[in-house]
Amino acid sequence: MNLDLRVDALEMRVKELEEQLSILLERETKSQAQKVLTTQPISDQKLQSTQQPLQHEVTIPVQQPAPPRDWEHLIARVWLPRIFIVVFLLGVLWGFTAAVNAGIITEPVRCILGVIVAGFMYWQGEIQIRRKRMALGQVLLGGSSGVLILSLFAAHMLFALIPSTLSFVLYVVSIAISVFTAVRHRSQALMIITLLAGYLVPFLVDSAKPNIWVFAGYEGLFSMVMILLSLRYSFRGAYFTAFGVLHLPLVFSTLFVDDIGSRPAILTVVILQHLLLFAISILRSKDSLIGQRITLFLSFGLLAAWTYGLYGGSKDRVFYEWMLAIWSLLYSGTSFWLYRQKRAFSVQLSIATFSVFLWLIYVLHADQAGSAILVEGAIALCLGAKFKSKLQQISGAITYFIGMLFVLTHPIRDILSAESFAWLVLLATIGGLYAFYRSIIEEGRARTEISLILLWMELILLLVYLTQLTNSLTRTITYDYQHLILSAVWVVYAILLIVFGLIVHKPKARLVGIIFLFVTLLKIIFIDLPDVSTAVRAILFIGLGAIGVGISRLFYKRKE
Repeated sequence: MNLDLRVDALEMRVKELEEQLSILLERETKSQAQKVLTTQPISDQKLQSTQQPLQHEVTIPVQQPAPPRDWEHLIARVWLPRIFIVVFLLGVLWGFTAAVNAGIITEPVRCILGVIVAGFMYWQGEIQIRRKRMALGQVLLGGSSGVLILSLFAAHMLFALIPSTLSFVLYVVSIAISVFTAVRHRSQALMIITLLAGYLVPFLVDSAKPNIWVFAGYEGLFSMVMILLSLRYSFRGAYFTAFGVLHLPLVFSTLFVDDIGSRPAILTVVILQHLLLFAISILRSKDSLIGQRITLFLSFGLLAAWTYGLYGGSKDRVFYEWMLAIWSLLYSGTSFWLYRQKRAFSVQLSIATFSVFLWLIYVLHADQAGSAILVEGAIALCLGAKFKSKLQQISGAITYFIGMLFVLTHPIRDILSAESFAWLVLLATIGGLYAFYRSIIEEGRARTEISLILLWMELILLLVYLTQLTNSLTRTITYDYQHLILSAVWVVYAILLIVFGLIVHKPKARLVGIIFLFVTLLKIIFIDLPDVSTAVRAILFIGLGAIGVGISRLFYKRKE
């Protein structure tokens, strides 16, 4: 009995557990279904986002308007001190003059006051620069240098308080202080002011026995030092000032001191400055923003002018010739060396071209120089085109043009003469340039234009050459026969061009031949007819008419 009761209790307990387990399973299933429902849109969104292409937003930058110019800063901080420092100095000068007229300030006191004012301005300039007032500080520093030099000038030249040697030393010291200040503050404006004052130093010294070597030596040394400093600190304006202004005091000394003994000193200084620029162009592999290659070319031009002006006379022409020859060899060798080093050499090559050009003009006579200059110009043009140097091409074009002028202004009088040879060189060089440019320039508009220009030059100048030869050969015969033979030569030249065009299939050559036929007709009508006899007129018109018809028939036959 008891066993049956226990079995029934266990069965009931098992049923209760089964019911509880089923309830738990239902709850678990519902909770999982809810999770799936809540997460499904997100996954769909992710799937859709992966299927759609990515779209990047393109933001267009909005151009910010330029900030308005700060006129207050420009006027009050930049120009105001510059203008009113001049006003202040004028006031000081007038007050100083009034005190001097009243006898209050003696001569030594004036000079001492000038030095004190210069020192005070220098001190204030340094203070203003430390307080970030650069414009005002630089004006004060530049003004202090000017006041100091004026004070020394008054003490030496006006009042004779200090001797020449001491005044020169004090000038140099003041310039050195000004240079040091300009370098320390990286001020190009102050450097240029110092340069102009430094070049004037020798003119501010009153010497009973002026020495040209001391004068030229100081000017040259000062110029070279300032060139190096300007190059070191990239002062472009100061660099050109240091290079160019040197020649002004040298010109003044040459004009006012007409002494043969001064020529070596002046030329030595010019050569040394040029050698410094030459060394800079060699040692610096790349041209900086300063533009030392431009100054090198300009320096050689000034050197050549100085050499010719000092030693280009009839007595010293040998020295000038040797100088040009040496510079030609130096720059030709330098150009070749730089080319082997794979460095820029266009400026050196242009200078070599220029120096050889000057040498040829000076050494050869006019009738001989033309052919030599033509050859040099053609070679220079080819080198410029090969190495793609615009400066060299310009130098070569100028040289060739001058050589062409030499030839054109010296007509042919005899067949076996220098003029005739020069004309042959002119025609040969134009033909060589035509072939060279067609081989080196790629197909395009530039090649077509250059080829046409050279071709027309060749054909026209060849006609002029044949005309001169014909006139030279027919000089001894009558006037009628001269015109007849010359017209015949022109006609033959035109026929040869047409036949050449037909053989090599060059329409341009045929067209040029036809144009020359019409030119010959115009020559006969306007030049030959008024002066020749009726018989010669008949021969000219019959011959030219028959040739024209025959040429036309030849073209018809070719078309068939």
